[in-house]
Amino acid sequence: MVAGRFRRVLALVAIGLGLSACARETGDFGRAPPNALDDRVKPFLGDQTAGRLRGELVSDFNRTDREGTLRDRSWAIVRAPHAEDWFGHLLVEGQRTRILPEIDQRFEPAGYYNYLRRDPYRSSEARWSRLLLDLRADTALVGPFWDEARRVREDDRLRLSAVDGRSDVAAEELRDAYARIDENARVVDWVWRALRFRLAAYRGAIDRMQVETPTDRLWEINEAWRAFRRAIETAEADFPAAPRRGAAATPMRSRYARGAGIREVVPQK
Repeated sequence: MVAGRFRRVLALVAIGLGLSACARETGDFGRAPPNALDDRVKPFLGDQTAGRLRGELVSDFNRTDREGTLRDRSWAIVRAPHAEDWFGHLLVEGQRTRILPEIDQRFEPAGYYNYLRRDPYRSSEARWSRLLLDLRADTALVGPFWDEARRVREDDRLRLSAVDGRSDVAAEELRDAYARIDENARVVDWVWRALRFRLAAYRGAIDRMQVETPTDRLWEINEAWRAFRRAIETAEADFPAAPRRGAAATPMRSRYARGAGIREVVPQK
């Protein structure tokens, strides 16, 4: 029986990985347009994979409007439309749906520089302009995401407060509540890592391009990079700690619990 269920889950994983090869579209303002494949089928397969194969917490709760917005805004950062395919959008889609585990820490920041180099720009200054546009586009995404993350974090506190105020909470309901808090924390952690990844990617590209194709606009470029960094520091300042978790929850893995700052080294291969 156990072996049979395991084989069925593996079959679902194989189907999910095949579906992940269908890249999720990115619409206006980085929001992905709704569709059944991306919003229902792949997440269902991912939940089965995450819960049954990897033993992660998976909630059966409906999402709040804010949780939906949080995920839309996170997608605009971890898979921004201007990023194209320099860090593997199919892998990002697999992680978003939980068909794949958290693999983003293996991505290589140097990929952005390699992506700029292989694009056949007619002018070296056009390549610098592209970098500047990408930097500014990412900077604009930072604040709105963390504003929404604060709202969702407060909703999670209200969720646990409601649980504490009741004496008839079923074990399944309590488990779903903790699982949803864990899922929200995973989204926030992913964006936390993604922003540091992009910061390192831009820094590496600037330093290497200045050697390969020097520009008189270096001050402007560096100022845009510093503005991106300041936006991250400002948006993340005083972000509330995760709500209390019970025995049903997995250990807290959030960088915020460890007090890690923006200077933490981005993991690489």
